[in-house]
Amino acid sequence: MVNRYRGTCSYCGGKVAARAGTCFKTAGGWAVAHLACAAKKEPAVINCYSPVTGNSWSMNRNGYCEDAPCCGCCTF
Repeated sequence: MVNRYRGTCSYCGGKVAARAGTCFKTAGGWAVAHLACAAKKEPAVINCYSPVTGNSWSMNRNGYCEDAPCCGCCTF
């Protein structure tokens, strides 16, 4: 199920934008995860930060952006 609201990934602790991840029911309520993390059931996303621009983004281990639709972070 697609997440309706933004949240924090249960596996890697990174930010998950609204409608860009998955949500699932746990014993304590609902949890959110990146698609790549949820598929492997382990941290599969790298959280990146650029001190020059102040931008932060999440990439999967293949180097592709997890914050779709494209924000332009992969093009620099």
